[in-house]
Amino acid sequence: MNELVPREKLERQGMTGIVSSASGLGLLLLRGLTQFGAGLSLPGLIVGGVLTVAGLGLSSGKKADRIGGTVIAGGGLLTAVASLPLVGGLASGLMWLGGLGLLGTGVVNIFRFVRGLRARR
Repeated sequence: MNELVPREKLERQGMTGIVSSASGLGLLLLRGLTQFGAGLSLPGLIVGGVLTVAGLGLSSGKKADRIGGTVIAGGGLLTAVASLPLVGGLASGLMWLGGLGLLGTGVVNIFRFVRGLRARR
């Protein structure tokens, strides 16, 4: 027999699953963007720069937006670095590992959310 999961924990699992999965997919898509071009990826540099500036703008605002803005700025900076020819391989590998890790965490949390939701029926 399944135990009843508290509502707050169930909400947190669902939200964490969705946000982690979306972040992992976004990071993998940004990594794919850095693969355009031979050596230097101009689209990756542009998108990375825009994300870095937008993230820094968000992180300087409200307290609730600081974490999200910092994460966006970090992803943008990592995208810009991965677009460079010399250090791009290491940054690209980190983006791949981070994207898969976030995607895996999201899938596990969504699975737990669905299992907890079924137990409430």
